[in-house]
Parts: sequence; structure tokens; C-alpha cells
Amino acid sequence: MDPALGDGPLGTVEHADVHMRGGAVAAVGRRLPTPPGTQVIDATGHLVMPGFVDVHTHLWQSSMRGGCADRDLFGWLADCNRATFSRIAPADMYRFVRLGALDSVQSGVTTLVDWVDALPYDTTVQYVRALADTGVRFTYAMFQAEREAALIARTKKELLDPLPLASAQVATHAARAIRGLNRLHWEIARDLGVMLNSHVLERSEQRADDPVGTLTDIGALGPQLLMNHAIHLTDDEIAAIAAHDVRVAHCPLSNMRLASGIMRLPDLGRRGVKAGLGQDGGTNDTSDFFGLMKAAIGLQRARALESSVFPQVHDVLRLATLGGAEAIGMADRVGSLSPGKRADVIVIDPAALNFAPRFDWINQIVFNGRPENVRAVFVDGRPLKLNGRLVDIDTDRVVREAESAATRLRTAS
Repeated sequence: MDPALGDGPLGTVEHADVHMRGGAVAAVGRRLPTPPGTQVIDATGHLVMPGFVDVHTHLWQSSMRGGCADRDLFGWLADCNRATFSRIAPADMYRFVRLGALDSVQSGVTTLVDWVDALPYDTTVQYVRALADTGVRFTYAMFQAEREAALIARTKKELLDPLPLASAQVATHAARAIRGLNRLHWEIARDLGVMLNSHVLERSEQRADDPVGTLTDIGALGPQLLMNHAIHLTDDEIAAIAAHDVRVAHCPLSNMRLASGIMRLPDLGRRGVKAGLGQDGGTNDTSDFFGLMKAAIGLQRARALESSVFPQVHDVLRLATLGGAEAIGMADRVGSLSPGKRADVIVIDPAALNFAPRFDWINQIVFNGRPENVRAVFVDGRPLKLNGRLVDIDTDRVVREAESAATRLRTAS
């Protein structure tokens, strides 16, 4: 994903080595020297690329996979989301989040942004511990009501700052009726030096909330604002977002499932808006960034009735990696295999029934790839998946514990 290192818009290098040292990418190129003591992993015939960056998810929603399958956004929120979230005990929150995070890692996600609604502090402790225990690089986007707003700074200081792979954002629901809370969240974000992360116009009915106008009024439009979904934007709103360098998260699979609509991604792309892809938790149903990329391309082609519309394959691969890193202000650290950046790397095996034979490997990553083709995942140079298996993880136990937690939830309802 670094054109300065290779050919074409993606910076492709054939028959190359990737040297990782001290958690960073030390070098990329052909026939690199092997320093004494180096561990060599033979990836001959494989595809090596930066890990996927998931800019919007809710990992705890693994607790209700397959739930509310016939509901739109509002039905999902009422009958699944709100009916479940507040009843999850701290220990079971750990089990659900760990399940979702490990599923993301095994599918090739190395960085994720988890938008988390208001939680008691003891549950937040378990949530963050579950993320940290997976080894994934993560941003914890925290929402709290006004009376508990002090927990945001406390969580950052006590739970996130000590973790080298963790960072913080402040989460909000932009709406005219709670503009005071939105303003408070923006003030906290500025005080902490982090981004503000808001759901915006996922459904057309939310136009009455005037989320973009509210964010404008509180002075939040700018590169420190991430808008999730942003489907039902007007031309003027798109122009304002572009002019202020606001970032957006595109969640095509979730938006399809909830009948929310299709983001105007080509219009945003033409104006140079920085965007990334998000799985959006439970309404993505399972972690599959390849499916996410296919949907991001296919939805626009289906609507435009033309195959040349944005995004093309190289565009969507960028959205899934470096574009996502740019959207969350982390492009100086992740998103490309550039020397000096952190060594967040995935290895894809194309020698599979769903992938081979070779025609155009770049196209095939997007259109043929599945999570099972991800043979290795490294975060900060540490292997989290090798030879197609998560490292030092008893996946059967992770599933059993999540099943037990789900049974307790259903029994208590």
C-alpha cells in the first residue's frame, strides 16, 4: 500500500521480503539480507499486505448474532441492542468481546475502532481487558451520559494509556435534542486530544435530528470528527464534510442488513473525503473484510448500473487498509508496509479452492478472498495467527464460554 516502494497505485512488489524488527517494518524489498538470529517465515507463493483497519464496530454484539434478522435499524435497536446491552454482566462482557475480537483478528483485522455505549466502570474494565488480551491494536470510543462523563477521562488514563496498542476516542450520538451532551463530548475530546466519533444519518428518518447541523453548531466539523454510516447526506453536507476534512466510516454489509440505504461513496470519493470500512458489530454478523470489500464495490455498481464507478478494486483495498488508517488519524503508524511503521501484517494463501488459479491476484484478494485464506496475522510484529490458526488460543473454550454467557442472558430475560 505504499507506491513509493513498488508498482502501481498499491505499491506492489513481486518476490519480496518483509523484514520486521522491534515491532516495526524495517525493510521491504527483494532479496533482503537476513540478520543473525532472525526468525524466517517462508511465505513463498503467498500474498503479504498490511492488516485490515476496521474503523467502526461494536464487538459486544457477538452476544446476539443472527438476532432480529427481520428488523430495520430501529427494530434492531429496540428489540436486540437495547434489550441486551444493559443486562450483560462484566465477566460475560469479557467473553462476548473476546469472541468478537478474536473473530476479527483471524479474518485479518489488525486495527479496530470499537464504539461502546455507556457502561459502568467495572464492566468497562472487562471490556478493555478482553480487547487487550487478543493482541489487536484498538481504539476504544467511549459514550457516557452527562452524569458519568468523568468516566471517559478516567478510562483513558487508567485503562487505555498504559496499553501500547490502545487509544481512545469520545463517542456521541449527534442530535439536536441532546446538543448539550454532544457539546460536552466534543469538549472532552478536545481536552483529551482525541477524535469525536458519532453515528450520523444511518436512516433517512434521522434527518429530523439534524446531526450534521448539530455537529456544525458545536464546532466539531474537522479532521478530529469521524462520522459513522453518513448515508443520507445532502449535497451541501457532503461539500461541508469535504471542506472541513471530516472522516467517514462506510459499513455496507450492516447497512444492507438493516435496510438503511447506500452511502454516496462515489460523491465523497470525488471530493477527497477520507473514508474507511467498518463491520459495525452484530449487524455484520461475522468478521469478513473480504465480504465487506465486495459489498462496497457491488452496491455502488448495482445502483449506478456501471462497473467504472468508485470504488474500484485498488480503491477498496486502500479503504480497507491505508484509507481506514487515515480516517482515524493513524496513517503515520499503520495501513501500509512502509519502513518505520508498525509491523501490522497479514499473509494470504491463494493456493485454495476458492482462490486459485492465478489470473489477477489483486482482483482476487477482493473478489475471491475469504477469512480462511488468511494464514498469518502479525500486530506490532507479534504473531497472532500462524499456519491458519490463532496462536495460543483455545478457540473451543472461547466458544464454550460465549455460549454459556449467552445462555445466562437468555435465562435471565
